Amino acid sequence: MTHQKKLVNIFIIWLKVNYNMNLQENIQRIKQMMNLNEKLEDIQGTPLYHKTSTNTGLEIIDSDSLISFKPSDEYLDVDKRLANTKKQSAISLTRDKNWEPDQSIGKGAGEAISNSDIVFVLDKSKLETKYRVEPFNYYGLDPDDTGTSKGGEFEERVLTDEIYPLRKYLINIQYFGDNPEVRNIIDNYLSK
Repeated sequence: MTHQKKLVNIFIIWLKVNYNMNLQENIQRIKQMMNLNEKLEDIQGTPLYHKTSTNTGLEIIDSDSLISFKPSDEYLDVDKRLANTKKQSAISLTRDKNWEPDQSIGKGAGEAISNSDIVFVLDKSKLETKYRVEPFNYYGLDPDDTGTSKGGEFEERVLTDEIYPLRKYLINIQYFGDNPEVRNIIDNYLSK
């Protein structure tokens, strides 16, 4: 290596060290000025959403679990990643709090949602302590897909057949209906 290349390498290392130190110092100063002393671990995890109908939502609350549907053999032939898991099942969630069925995530098992008045909000970080959670895009399963389709999906799937006890992973349950009895059931469940 020439003397000039050595000097350039030394200068690059010096820049990296000083830039990183200055960056860390600036972050620390900003935190102090804004009185931000939270640790990353103290901040609640990334929310994931599971939208469902009122009837199904009440069944989920009653069982304190989210249960997956077993996919068909034909589907498993296409989705090799899921086929190679122990339980060959997954529960679909989304990172998009404003998702609409058939827009950013599928409806599941080929059935339409009768209404979408209940949204379970789960903590991704807590889920990851017990379950395998991965981003997923149905377009990636299409053998004719060029890999450039995004399809508006923001799906995460939990590779398991059941999330239990669900309460342990919940941040909230949002209810958009107007039935006071349903609201009371949800409030009681969340207060336990």
